[in-house]
Amino acid sequence: MPVDFLSQLQQHWPFVTALPNCTLVSACFNQDALTPELVADCAIDLPKATSKRQAEFLAARLCARKALHIQTGLASLPTQQENSRIPLWPAQSCGSMSHSHSLAAALVGDSHTWQGLGIDIEKPLSPKRAQRLAKNILTTAEHDTYALLNSGQQAMYLTVVFSFKESLFKALNPLTARYFSFHDAQVLDLNVADSGHARLRLAKDLSRDWPAGSQLEGQFSQLHGSVITLVSIASRR
Repeated sequence: MPVDFLSQLQQHWPFVTALPNCTLVSACFNQDALTPELVADCAIDLPKATSKRQAEFLAARLCARKALHIQTGLASLPTQQENSRIPLWPAQSCGSMSHSHSLAAALVGDSHTWQGLGIDIEKPLSPKRAQRLAKNILTTAEHDTYALLNSGQQAMYLTVVFSFKESLFKALNPLTARYFSFHDAQVLDLNVADSGHARLRLAKDLSRDWPAGSQLEGQFSQLHGSVITLVSIASRR
């Protein structure tokens, strides 16, 4: 892989608590270095989109291919569902991908251990943008917590909450086939002063297995100046 597009694919674990039978791979990428020759060499079909979107798509899937190879021993890729942006993972695997600006990552787990995984990467919001977005993202209880913080703390709190809810959707949507909004879940026990753990609680019935009040475990950390969050759902087998 030409280093002018993608840095070395790095297997690592940025979160406090390791998850069994999981592999996370990340890399930095340069969207301006995307060329037709590079795309052909990678043998990955790209969507018809802007060069920025194609670079993000390619970088995330190169991370996924590496993570799948480490996890399963096979050089495979998730496929795209028709009329959906939800990826389909190879048999006996589940996973999640994310990208933000020049950073991409993929998490792959064994489906006998995990039924759902979601990761999300976000650049920290500015205080001004956080003020504009807060009412669209926060529940009433979350906004009460947000209101007690100074402007810098508010921006980081909102970034982490937003990212957690993105990770939650990636973990749960493949299991429920239901779309839900930012106000349909609440982040609990979140202290953004330290990277660590939080919980998420559904405020809406998504399925018989996932009624309102269901709680899920989450972790968050920082990676190359960005926030990265994880929501994991253990298998019920």
